[in-house]
Amino acid sequence: MSNFFVLREYYVQYLKKIRGNSSSTIQHYLGALDTISSYLSAQQKINTTIYEITELNNLQTIKDDLFQDPHFIEKDERGHRMYSAGLNNYCRFASGDNFIDIKEHISLMDFVIPRSDLIIQRTETYKRSSIIKNQVIESVGYICEIDPLHKTFISESTNQLYMEGHHIIPMKMQKHFDNSLDVYANIISLCPICHRQLHFGLREDKIELLIKIYSARSERLHNCGLSISQDELIELAA
Repeated sequence: MSNFFVLREYYVQYLKKIRGNSSSTIQHYLGALDTISSYLSAQQKINTTIYEITELNNLQTIKDDLFQDPHFIEKDERGHRMYSAGLNNYCRFASGDNFIDIKEHISLMDFVIPRSDLIIQRTETYKRSSIIKNQVIESVGYICEIDPLHKTFISESTNQLYMEGHHIIPMKMQKHFDNSLDVYANIISLCPICHRQLHFGLREDKIELLIKIYSARSERLHNCGLSISQDELIELAA
């Protein structure tokens, strides 16, 4: 079974075993999504099916684009809005809407899924040194530089509190700088929670952390040829 169809199979199980929909209703939902898939494929926004979209943000982008597409809106109106209704229903499923209410029943959707094919992807990234990162963490004594009171667990490799190195100015922004971003001054030792917050937290919370980091590191960054204002850092990293 292709990875592209795992979400379809789960969706069918969800409609049947959790929602209790009839076979005809399930086919109605699937048919709407098949039509949408063909429409998106013709526009080269997907390869073959909407079920190949495995990231919720990407699915939301597709949905937003469709609901602003005059041709799709016209098609949806002719179909008595069955396509938008079908997509909305699938998006609620994909987002896990109300899944907290089915935690006692989610095992009903368990079934064997064959292993997917190995996909080899080529990515481009700027070279970075784990040695430099580890040296920074060692230099501060294996503490979280956001809050030294943050405790984690003892790492087997170092026999010290586990910490992670974070590039203050993200490495993906290297093309905007003439000098290397992989330098001591641009790396900070963080506990896993603070590290994930800087990547995935609320923007206002990330800004608060970045202001604190900038206050402590701006001079060192300047000394490494990485002159950047606080506002610029927030724009690049928040």
